[in-house]
Amino acid sequence: MENEKFESLILVGCKSCGKSTQGKALADHYGTDFYDIDAVIEEMQGMSVRDFYNKKGVIEFMLAEEAACKKVIESCGTKKVIISTGGGICDNAPALLELKSKGRFLFLKIDINHSVERIMARIQEIEPGKFSNVPAYIAVKKPESIDQIRQYLLERFTERTNLYQAIADITVDIKNAPQEENFKSILGAIES
Repeated sequence: MENEKFESLILVGCKSCGKSTQGKALADHYGTDFYDIDAVIEEMQGMSVRDFYNKKGVIEFMLAEEAACKKVIESCGTKKVIISTGGGICDNAPALLELKSKGRFLFLKIDINHSVERIMARIQEIEPGKFSNVPAYIAVKKPESIDQIRQYLLERFTERTNLYQAIADITVDIKNAPQEENFKSILGAIES
């Protein structure tokens, strides 16, 4: 390890805040393993997290998320690691409890409006009232317009930001800036 004070870190935050990107960079920096909980779910379930959520529903998804967290914790043993989570893990107390046993929660706090716009940029209206690339937890609400999708996202991200703020051991404000600049901010917060 490059830094003796380094502890395992669990990156949390809303969708599109950079958890996977920054998690990989941190793992490279500290010379340790990186785990992405969504990727573990996909490996265990044999389908994308979006498809699994859509086919099985929220309860089955949360159980799969908890199982993925347990698998990661068991496989890394006492080794210090970096773990990236899905954007909705704040709603899954058993999964959070599994992860908390491993290390500190690092909350990548992105401006809610910026995060929503990142997601909105991928959403397309295929035909009136039918959309592609809508997050599953929004799609189940059956939005009727782009504006309604945006409003649902703003409400959900506000709730999630408050939850993440409450569990965070470290909070870093993620700016609309190059990844390297945000990485330096993250390192500064971890090592201070």
